[in-house]
Amino acid sequence: MMWLMADLFDQNIPFKNRVEEAYSYQLSKNPVYRSFIDALGMGMDRIPMPEEIPLLPIRAFKDTRVICTGCSEKLLFKSSSTGGEGRSSHVIADPEIYRTSFRTEFYRHFPEQKYSILVYAPGYSQNPDSSLIWMLNDLVMNDPDGLSKFLPLNKPLSSETVGVITKAGKKVLLFGAAFGLLDLIELGSDPLPDSSHIIETGGMKTHRREISKNELRKSLSRGFEIPLSHVHSEYGMCEMQSQCYALGSEWFGSPHWVKVMIRDPENPLKNCPAGTEGKIGVIDLANVHSCPFILTEDRGVMNEDGKFRILGRWSSSNLRGCNFLIDVD
Repeated sequence: MMWLMADLFDQNIPFKNRVEEAYSYQLSKNPVYRSFIDALGMGMDRIPMPEEIPLLPIRAFKDTRVICTGCSEKLLFKSSSTGGEGRSSHVIADPEIYRTSFRTEFYRHFPEQKYSILVYAPGYSQNPDSSLIWMLNDLVMNDPDGLSKFLPLNKPLSSETVGVITKAGKKVLLFGAAFGLLDLIELGSDPLPDSSHIIETGGMKTHRREISKNELRKSLSRGFEIPLSHVHSEYGMCEMQSQCYALGSEWFGSPHWVKVMIRDPENPLKNCPAGTEGKIGVIDLANVHSCPFILTEDRGVMNEDGKFRILGRWSSSNLRGCNFLIDVD
């Protein structure tokens, strides 16, 4: 039985109810997640509240094939290969769920009638299995004016390229890998119009020193001569079908079908209070046919308003309960 996509994104259905349905579906259809729950000694006597649901360690996407019974592979996304730890694979059973997820949240902030996208994505563009490139290609092709495009690598961004968009009465949205965008500045790119916006998506950390998100945003603002409030960040990954955005700040919000939590790294079933660092955990209902309940290896903190910051990566370590994967086909 395939999940009804309309239910996933129906805001009239309380999030708690959607999560309960997804949890029951996972236990009955996902042998990987069910083995994880069994290893924790949790039964079906009650459905946990969303903030109590056990989150599958993200390394499961490296160690095994995560897909629900009865679903077939339509797409396969793979993470970039960094650190020699192997690549994650994410089996996509319904591409329309992915497309609906990223279009809905992206266009909520950057309507296609107002913005045209210029993509600069070195590193990612060399990965034909990249979920980010699949998303960006769809957004580029969906521009009603046909002005969005991928920029050539290792060439500066010219005012002529930007002028085509502004003359059509639209705003420029430059979207790219964080350090790739810094490279674009160093190549001698022309300044952007004040009305332009930038979305950086992290990455490109293997050939350049690490800098803070705040320093990165200021560098992009200065380099392209646009207001700091117009520099945004995107949080996504191969293992998730949804994205979160930090608009003009370092604090990310999430769409209504996603819940982000900060879990205690010593006890991943426990949530950290606001202001306490921990591992970022995600409930992403768009992942219903793989696994919506994920514990990442990202370090983060949440504020009182429910927004979160990314503070880097936890050093690699095996969480308790990970050995359940050994017995899963």
